Amino acid sequence: MKIPFKSQRGSVLVISLLIITVLTLLCATSLYITSQNTSSGVQVANWQQALSAAESAVDWAVVALNKESSGDTSAWNGWWTATGQMPAAKPTGGTQPAVAPKDNIHYNYVYPADVVTSQGEGNNRISSWVMLDTGGTGLKLDSSLTGLDGSALNQFYRIRATGIAYAPKLTRVSNNKLDNDLRNTMGLLFDRKQGGAVNAPQITRTIEVIMAATSHSVWNYAILMRNSINMSGGGTIDSFDSSDPSKSTNKLFDPTKRQNHAEVATTNSTNSDLRSTYVYGDLSYSGPAVKNTQHVTGTISTPFSATIPDTVDPNTPTWWQSPQPDGTNKGDSLSQATTYFQAVGGVPVNYTAYTGGGNPPATTPAKTFTASGGSASAPTQLKVNGDFTVPGGNTFTIANGDPGKDAYITIWVTGKFTTSGSGVVSQDDKVHVTWVVDGDITVSGSSYNNQSNVAANTSFIGVGSGKLTDSGSGNFIGTVNAPGYDITISGTGSFSGAVIGNSLNISGGASLHYGAALGKGGGSLLGNYAFASWFEDNSDPQRGIIY
Repeated sequence: MKIPFKSQRGSVLVISLLIITVLTLLCATSLYITSQNTSSGVQVANWQQALSAAESAVDWAVVALNKESSGDTSAWNGWWTATGQMPAAKPTGGTQPAVAPKDNIHYNYVYPADVVTSQGEGNNRISSWVMLDTGGTGLKLDSSLTGLDGSALNQFYRIRATGIAYAPKLTRVSNNKLDNDLRNTMGLLFDRKQGGAVNAPQITRTIEVIMAATSHSVWNYAILMRNSINMSGGGTIDSFDSSDPSKSTNKLFDPTKRQNHAEVATTNSTNSDLRSTYVYGDLSYSGPAVKNTQHVTGTISTPFSATIPDTVDPNTPTWWQSPQPDGTNKGDSLSQATTYFQAVGGVPVNYTAYTGGGNPPATTPAKTFTASGGSASAPTQLKVNGDFTVPGGNTFTIANGDPGKDAYITIWVTGKFTTSGSGVVSQDDKVHVTWVVDGDITVSGSSYNNQSNVAANTSFIGVGSGKLTDSGSGNFIGTVNAPGYDITISGTGSFSGAVIGNSLNISGGASLHYGAALGKGGGSLLGNYAFASWFEDNSDPQRGIIY
C-alpha cells in the first residue's frame, strides 16, 4: 500500500526562527546587564577619582606648609592670596606672590588640576582646587615657637580641597533605587559646589583637613630617623627631665617619675615595626603605617615630612655655633658646633692634633684630654687623625682644666671611635664634650662615663654614613646626631638622651629615656605639619542640604 508523504520543509524554518529569537533575547538581556554593570562600575570609579583629586589637592597644601616652615622661599609659588572667607565655589581673583595666611581674613588657593584629560573609557576629565586659611580661630600650638624669619611656625591651618570627576553620561547606576541613594548619584544632576544645573554630569567631593604644627627643634625628639625604626618590645621609650628634681633623681631617669614626652619620628617609615614597645609619647611618620603601635600612649600622626639637617666636619663653612664668635646669631645646623677649626678673619686657627690608632693617643698627662675652653663658642679644639680607640683595661679621661667651672672641648676624630672590652672613657663633671666622628662609633653603656649625668654635656656627631653601636648593661648618657648612620642599641642597659640617625634598631631589653631638658636648649629647626583631623564635607552650601 502506498503511504502518503507530507512535506515538513516549513517546520525547519519556524524552529530556526524561534531559536534565533531566543538567542537574540538572551543576547539583548546580557548586553543590558553588561551595560548596566559597566555604567555602575564607571560611576563608582568616578566617585573614587573625585576623592583622589581632592586628596591630591590636600597634598599640595601640606607640601607648601612644610616647605615654608623649613625656610623654603618657593613654598607658595603658583598660589594666590585672596581676602575674605573661603568660598564654597571655585575661588578666583587675589594677588601673587602668596604667603601663608597669618590672620582670619585671608586665604590662599591654587588649582593643582584645573582640567586634566586622559585617554581611556569612562571619565577622562578631572579638575580640583585647594584653599587654605587659619580656620577663623588663630589657634596656635605654642606662641613661643618661631621660625628662622621670626614668623610663627605653630599656627593651626584649615585646608579645604575639592575634586571633580566629569561623568560620561547621566544614567542611573542601576535599577535598584537604594543603590542610587547609597551612591549619592543625585550629585550628578547638579553642581553642589557652584549651584544650579550643569550641562555635563559631574561628581564633586570635598575634604576638609586641620593641620597642626609638630615640634620644630631636632632635640625635641627622643628618636628622629630618616628611615626605619625597629624595636624589640622588651624595653620602653619614655622621658625625664634632668633639670627638674620632680621629674628625675640626681639628674637621672627614675621610673617612678616617668614622663610622657618621648616623641618618636621618621621621615620614611618603610619596614618600621615597634613590636608593641611601650612608647610614652607621640609617633609621627611619613610612608607606610608603622606596625604594632598599640602601646603608643600619645598621638600617631602623618605625614612627617621634615628635613633633617646633614652633619659636616668642623672645617666646613656650614658648621657654626649660635651665637658666633663675632656675636651674631645665624641659627645652628649642629647644636654644639663652632667655627674655630676654620680660619677666622683670614687667620688660620690653631688646634692640637694627635695621631690615632689601636691605642689611646699619646698625651700629656697620659691618656687625658684636658678641656680648658671657657665657653661653647670658644672651646678647646683637638683633632685625632685616624681612629680613637680605648682598648680593654684602659681608662681615658676628659679632664676639666679649671675644676668647679664649666669647660668646653670639641674633639674631631677622622676615623672610628671605639671603646672595647673593659675600656672606659671618663668625662669629668662640668665638662661639655662634642665628639665629631667620621667613622663608625662603638660604645657600651658602661664604657662611657658622663659624670655630670646631663645628656647635653656629651654629644656625638657622626659625619657621613656609618654605623653606631651602643651595647652592654650600663647607662649611656648623651646625644647622638648622626643622620647618615644605622644605629643599634642592644643589651639590657639604657640610653638617656636623644638620638638622630638614618635607621634605628633597639633589641633585647634596652630602653631609651629621652632627656626633656634637651628641648629647652634650642637646636636646629625642623618644619613639619601633621594631620590633626580629616573629614569629607558632604554638605550642599547652596541649598543647606547634608546628604
